[in-house]
Amino acid sequence: MNEEEILVPRPEDRILCLKIGKEVRENIYEMTRKYWKVDITKARKATHVLAIERGRVVAVFIPVRWKYTDNPQYGCRIEFEGYEINDSDYIGKSVNSFYGRSSNPAKYVNM
Repeated sequence: MNEEEILVPRPEDRILCLKIGKEVRENIYEMTRKYWKVDITKARKATHVLAIERGRVVAVFIPVRWKYTDNPQYGCRIEFEGYEINDSDYIGKSVNSFYGRSSNPAKYVNM
């Protein structure tokens, strides 16, 4: 049995983990970047946003700008614009130890 590789963040990285669902769909960036009910001030401190699916990192993004969404359907939720880091060593790592039994889809690490 393979041992689970657990995410070990670099000390300088400020990470926001976002659960995008149990099944990755075609555009992970769009699924990850918008309609989050989190504190925009705290989110703006994130150096990395990790897309989480089934407890594992499936994509890593560098947020460039955070804002409140323009979509009235989602009220005062926030979204980011950024770019993907395809070769991040965080991809494939487990984040289950950071979430525990929490049902909150957002989790801050090193913040």
